[in-house]
Amino acid sequence: MCLSFTAAARKHFGELALLRRVRDRIDRECARPLDIEALARAADLSVAQFVRRFQDAYGLSPHEYRRATEAVRNREARAAGPKVA
Repeated sequence: MCLSFTAAARKHFGELALLRRVRDRIDRECARPLDIEALARAADLSVAQFVRRFQDAYGLSPHEYRRATEAVRNREARAAGPKVA
């Protein structure tokens, strides 16, 4: 029983690591369109599984996460004010 729990935990943490890499990729490629199929392949999941697991891990779907991070970047840019040369 303990062995199966350990194996399940290892699989879960491995999946979380993949999701974190995909989230980081979303952040890095913020100027590019969101390609859910490619992101799901990177996480080694089907599209439906990927969206569900991403939402479970981060509380937002990949698209919602992208929109939220864009909103934060826009607020920070407005708060920084115009750049004067």
